[in-house]
Amino acid sequence: MDLLQQVAANLKVEEGKAEKGIGAMLMALRMALPKDTFEQVKKAIPNSERMMGHALMSGSRTGELAVATGPSGLLAALAAAGINKNDVPRLGRMVLEHVRSVIGTPAFDRFLETHPALKG
Repeated sequence: MDLLQQVAANLKVEEGKAEKGIGAMLMALRMALPKDTFEQVKKAIPNSERMMGHALMSGSRTGELAVATGPSGLLAALAAAGINKNDVPRLGRMVLEHVRSVIGTPAFDRFLETHPALKG
Protein backbone atom coordinates (compact mmCIF):
# COMPACT_ATOMS: atom_id res chain seq x y z
CA MET A 1 0.00 0.00 0.00
CA ASP A 2 1.50 3.34 -0.99
CA LEU A 3 1.31 6.49 1.11
CA LEU A 4 -1.73 7.86 -0.72
CA GLN A 5 -3.72 4.67 -0.19
CA GLN A 6 -2.55 4.44 3.43
CA VAL A 7 -3.68 7.99 4.21
CA ALA A 8 -7.02 7.56 2.43
CA ALA A 9 -7.72 4.29 4.26
CA ASN A 10 -6.61 5.47 7.71
CA LEU A 11 -8.41 8.81 7.57
CA LYS A 12 -11.41 7.31 5.76
CA VAL A 13 -11.31 10.00 3.06
CA GLU A 14 -11.35 9.79 -0.71
CA GLU A 15 -7.97 9.71 -2.42
CA GLY A 16 -8.43 13.24 -3.77
CA LYS A 17 -8.58 14.67 -0.24
CA ALA A 18 -5.72 12.47 0.89
CA GLU A 19 -3.65 13.66 -2.07
CA LYS A 20 -4.26 17.31 -1.19
CA GLY A 21 -3.46 16.67 2.47
CA ILE A 22 -0.19 14.95 1.60
CA GLY A 23 0.57 17.78 -0.81
CA ALA A 24 0.06 20.38 1.92
CA MET A 25 2.44 18.46 4.18
CA LEU A 26 4.99 18.28 1.38
CA MET A 27 4.74 22.04 0.81
CA ALA A 28 5.46 22.63 4.49
CA LEU A 29 8.40 20.22 4.33
CA ARG A 30 9.70 22.01 1.24
CA MET A 31 9.84 25.24 3.24
CA ALA A 32 11.54 23.57 6.22
CA LEU A 33 14.19 21.38 4.57
CA PRO A 34 17.32 22.09 2.57
CA LYS A 35 16.70 21.84 -1.17
CA ASP A 36 18.80 18.70 -1.68
CA THR A 37 17.02 16.92 1.16
CA PHE A 38 13.62 17.87 -0.21
CA GLU A 39 14.62 16.51 -3.62
CA GLN A 40 15.14 13.15 -1.90
CA VAL A 41 11.71 13.46 -0.25
CA LYS A 42 10.14 13.98 -3.68
CA LYS A 43 11.83 10.81 -4.92
CA ALA A 44 10.47 8.87 -1.92
CA ILE A 45 6.85 9.85 -2.62
CA PRO A 46 5.47 9.04 -6.07
CA ASN A 47 3.58 11.91 -7.75
CA SER A 48 4.69 14.38 -5.08
CA GLU A 49 4.74 17.33 -7.51
CA ARG A 50 1.14 16.62 -8.55
CA MET A 51 0.06 16.35 -4.91
CA MET A 52 1.67 19.67 -4.06
CA GLY A 53 0.02 21.29 -7.08
CA HIS A 54 -3.40 20.02 -6.06
CA ALA A 55 -2.83 21.21 -2.49
CA LEU A 56 -1.84 24.67 -3.71
CA MET A 57 -5.02 25.03 -5.71
CA SER A 58 -7.43 23.33 -3.31
CA GLY A 59 -8.32 26.31 -1.18
CA SER A 60 -9.09 28.81 -3.82
CA ARG A 61 -11.65 29.53 -6.47
CA THR A 62 -9.38 32.13 -8.04
CA GLY A 63 -6.13 30.21 -7.98
CA GLU A 64 -4.40 32.16 -5.24
CA LEU A 65 -1.84 30.07 -3.47
CA ALA A 66 -2.45 28.58 -0.04
CA VAL A 67 1.23 28.21 0.71
CA ALA A 68 2.04 26.42 3.93
CA THR A 69 4.74 28.74 5.23
CA GLY A 70 4.41 27.91 8.90
CA PRO A 71 2.18 26.16 11.40
CA SER A 72 -0.87 28.32 10.72
CA GLY A 73 -0.29 28.13 6.97
CA LEU A 74 -0.09 24.35 7.14
CA LEU A 75 -3.32 24.12 9.14
CA ALA A 76 -5.07 26.44 6.68
CA ALA A 77 -3.82 24.39 3.72
CA LEU A 78 -4.97 21.14 5.37
CA ALA A 79 -8.38 22.63 6.12
CA ALA A 80 -8.65 23.82 2.50
CA ALA A 81 -7.76 20.29 1.40
CA GLY A 82 -10.73 18.99 3.38
CA ILE A 83 -8.74 17.31 6.14
CA ASN A 84 -10.64 17.19 9.43
CA LYS A 85 -8.81 19.05 12.21
CA ASN A 86 -8.89 15.91 14.38
CA ASP A 87 -7.12 13.95 11.62
CA VAL A 88 -4.22 16.39 11.25
CA PRO A 89 -1.92 14.62 13.77
CA ARG A 90 -2.48 11.22 12.12
CA LEU A 91 -1.88 12.62 8.65
CA GLY A 92 1.26 14.36 9.87
CA ARG A 93 2.61 11.20 11.45
CA MET A 94 1.94 9.08 8.37
CA VAL A 95 3.68 11.50 6.02
CA LEU A 96 6.59 12.21 8.35
CA GLU A 97 7.16 8.53 9.17
CA HIS A 98 7.18 7.83 5.44
CA VAL A 99 10.05 10.29 4.90
CA ARG A 100 11.88 9.95 8.24
CA SER A 101 14.64 7.79 6.72
CA VAL A 102 15.21 10.49 4.07
CA ILE A 103 15.14 13.59 6.28
CA GLY A 104 16.63 12.03 9.42
CA THR A 105 15.32 11.98 12.96
CA PRO A 106 16.69 15.44 13.93
CA ALA A 107 14.80 17.13 11.05
CA PHE A 108 11.73 14.99 11.82
CA ASP A 109 11.79 16.15 15.46
CA ARG A 110 12.42 19.81 14.50
CA PHE A 111 9.48 19.78 12.10
CA LEU A 112 7.18 18.41 14.80
CA GLU A 113 8.48 21.02 17.26
CA THR A 114 7.69 23.87 14.88
CA HIS A 115 4.30 22.40 13.90
CA PRO A 116 2.72 21.46 17.26
CA ALA A 117 -0.71 20.71 15.74
CA LEU A 118 0.87 17.61 14.20
CA LYS A 119 1.63 16.21 17.65
CA GLY A 120 -2.02 15.93 18.58
